[in-house]
Amino acid sequence: MPIAIREKMSWVPFQIEIMFENEHLGIGTAFAYLYEDKTCLITNWHNVSGRNSETLKVINKEAAIPNKLILHYPIDMDEDKSTPGAPARIIVWNSFELNLYEDGEPIWYEHPIHRNKVDAVAIPFSLEASNLKPANAEELDLESIILRPSLDVYVLGYPRGMTGGAKLPIWKRGSIASEPDFDLDNLPKFFIDTATREGMSGSPVYAQQSGYIVPEGGAGVDDAIFGEARRFAGIYSGRVGDDTFKAQLGIVWKEDAIVEIILGSEPSISSFEI
Repeated sequence: MPIAIREKMSWVPFQIEIMFENEHLGIGTAFAYLYEDKTCLITNWHNVSGRNSETLKVINKEAAIPNKLILHYPIDMDEDKSTPGAPARIIVWNSFELNLYEDGEPIWYEHPIHRNKVDAVAIPFSLEASNLKPANAEELDLESIILRPSLDVYVLGYPRGMTGGAKLPIWKRGSIASEPDFDLDNLPKFFIDTATREGMSGSPVYAQQSGYIVPEGGAGVDDAIFGEARRFAGIYSGRVGDDTFKAQLGIVWKEDAIVEIILGSEPSISSFEI
């Protein structure tokens, strides 16, 4: 059925099923990121390892560790010609099984310095034959707005496996809750204030500012933007504490950390050997 997609960024995240062989372990979120000529799938370390990134304890209650992901992404979109002028398209979704190990070795890269302490990984990934957009794609018209506390953010993912229809993401709104230039716990992360839920681990996070905006490096009116601007801010990895903590603070790993992972291309240790 033809529908109109009103936001380009809805094509950034995609849902992943976390699996051990044919056993379903959970739902998460992933997205693509483009650095120079390299495209990588980005998600959380705990999604691919099946372990808590701080304690290294196995997350699954049955102590199962994932060995593959099933990716759900859009392909072969044809423009709807039935309604002149309508920005409608027909969406077809594909599922792809991604093995997390080759010859017993993990295929993901982790942070070259902080290793699993940074809850993010990168996997070389091709966007061919898909309609996914990298989180930092030029066509998203992103701007280098200055991140600061209280700025609005949007977390795009799949809370408890829910979708916004046709496997498109749910947009969860929040705000930056800590000074983003500081590295909390000496790690490249900051807090956001938002009521996120499981299934959103691995979601891209965008900051948004409206009104009179001077981007980073701007000198004044000549460089100002009037209206609305967005910036890719990083990857969401979960809440601070557990549900009983009730702080409703989420953790975002900075874009710089993603770049460092891609540049370092540091292989991880098999989760079966930790």
